[in-house]
Amino acid sequence: MSLTIKKLFIVVVILQLLLFSSTFAYKKVKTFVLQPPKEVLVGVKRIAVLDFKTAGASEAEKRIGSTQKLLYDIFSDLKDYKKGGGEMDYGTRFSDLLISALLKKDRGITEIKTGFLGLGSGKEGQSLLEGTFTNVYEVLERTQLMQIVEEQKLGASGMVAEDQAANLGNMLGVQALIMGNVDYSHKDSEYKGNREKEKKKDGKKVKVKYTVNCKKRQVKVRVRAKIVNAETGQIIGSTEANKSYTKDHCADQWGTLPSVDEMINDGLKELVPKIANYFSPYYELQSFELEKITTKKFKSNADKAAKLAEDLKIDEAYFIYNKIYEQDSYNPKMIYNLGILNECVGNFQEAYEFYEMAQQLKNEKEYKKAVERTEKSAQFSGALAQMGVMIQKHDFTLPAEDKIEIIAKKVEIKGKREQRFAVFSTPDQASEVVAKVPGGVRFTVLKKEGNWYLIKLLGGKQGYVHKDKVKVQK
Repeated sequence: MSLTIKKLFIVVVILQLLLFSSTFAYKKVKTFVLQPPKEVLVGVKRIAVLDFKTAGASEAEKRIGSTQKLLYDIFSDLKDYKKGGGEMDYGTRFSDLLISALLKKDRGITEIKTGFLGLGSGKEGQSLLEGTFTNVYEVLERTQLMQIVEEQKLGASGMVAEDQAANLGNMLGVQALIMGNVDYSHKDSEYKGNREKEKKKDGKKVKVKYTVNCKKRQVKVRVRAKIVNAETGQIIGSTEANKSYTKDHCADQWGTLPSVDEMINDGLKELVPKIANYFSPYYELQSFELEKITTKKFKSNADKAAKLAEDLKIDEAYFIYNKIYEQDSYNPKMIYNLGILNECVGNFQEAYEFYEMAQQLKNEKEYKKAVERTEKSAQFSGALAQMGVMIQKHDFTLPAEDKIEIIAKKVEIKGKREQRFAVFSTPDQASEVVAKVPGGVRFTVLKKEGNWYLIKLLGGKQGYVHKDKVKVQK
């Protein structure tokens, strides 16, 4: 078997496995959950983000002599110094990106991919945690910051020594200063790309090998950040993040290589969340797979609840699951699902109790993980509270009419949408017609009288339709 056929076979097998796993996976609740930062800045409400210092060059430029390097370091801190050779001030750019990220109230929430292999249209992501947000700090306005920096004759890079921080913090009215540096390097290398094409020779098709000129561009970006207590000048936290990019382009391909500037900017954008998440809370997508209820008596309603939960209609899903739980209080799968819904909305104590109960009834690996996870979540809540983020308790309340709507039977009018079918005022075809409804539309059943269904119509109306005209929805 040739190498190409082997590769194709492996790809087909992987796709089949993915399709198999996605086909038999049950409903999942995908929601964004707030996570506390690694470093909780207790008592810090107002911060200033200084311009990060920039240091970088191509691999060739990095081989300059020590004297030239020393001159570069000296001049890079002068206020009006302009970098030569087309270099950009990536430190200032990163600071701007970081400030923008810290001001977002829903940082981390993005569109959720849908469909097989995430190739669907996608849907808007959301969090079910009430009372939560990510913009926990008041960030000093940049114009005010730069005015103070200029008055104090600090470097244009905004770099401040730790012994200057307390004095600057007093003037700015902040409790912490965020500072650091951006390092980057880039390298271009040329190589020959191997190609193959068919060519006629002596009336036969033969494969001819040839090469084309190609270029590889490598970019590395590293950001180091430190948090300085603006009252004492002490470093209270530090972190760093790295990103590498490699792009290739050959002479026989469309387009061109992205510029070094573009690639560095992409790296900076990707590193911003990693730095921000170190000292500021952020949302993270979590997926909770519900247990499939197979008991014949409850299966239909449980599947309905799972679909509602998947659509993030949590209150409606909880109402149905809880109704089943009242009738079957020792079903570990049902109890586990109630735990998931409580965890999604931030009721961590209640979720823990449901998970622990489910584990006692059935020692499942997933149940044990859920118990451990909610124990940590309760601790996280305490850390978030120190930052002024209080997760509100969710009560799973629903209006009485919504409860009736959820548990009520549904019927679908037979026929096509362009057709109209009569709905009568009484269970009698000779009675007054109160409405004419299109085929294919579903209605809530209020009650059944013999061979007739009393259905809920739009505009607060109701009327009767014969059982032969409808399909009962399961």
